[in-house]
Amino acid sequence: MKFLHIIAITVLTLASYQAQAWEYRTRTDQMRGTTTRFAEATSTNKVNFAAPYAGGSTLDLTVRERSQDGLNILFTISKGQFKCSGGCKFFARFDEGKVLTIAATGSSSGSMDTIFVENEAPFLAELRNSRRLIVEIEFFQEGSSQFTFNTANLKW
Repeated sequence: MKFLHIIAITVLTLASYQAQAWEYRTRTDQMRGTTTRFAEATSTNKVNFAAPYAGGSTLDLTVRERSQDGLNILFTISKGQFKCSGGCKFFARFDEGKVLTIAATGSSSGSMDTIFVENEAPFLAELRNSRRLIVEIEFFQEGSSQFTFNTANLKW
């Protein structure tokens, strides 16, 4: 019986790991003849905010490269709003490293569900070399929340 329990835990752990792997995609702009590349990961945990965002929110981490503006790293909340008008900051910890303060900015479209990392190159270097990322970000009328990502094996 103990053996079956260990197998069940192993299968659940592998399923969780596989579900959190990086997903890659491209999008082609037919008019301009350009291609945008994406690598995306979803947080392994959910945070419960008050109504109207109740029901569990996840955070998406996207690495994007477009010909018009180069490299972008952004976070998008599935349900909720960042507290980031203009500029803001959040905290990040890669693996067992120290807690870093990361400068960010809101979306140029005015969308409150997306923020962009300001200094992308060092952040990307940390992503490439890490297995796990924890971020702590402030949300409108919710305070700060932490999200964890499996960042192993980023191919960028």
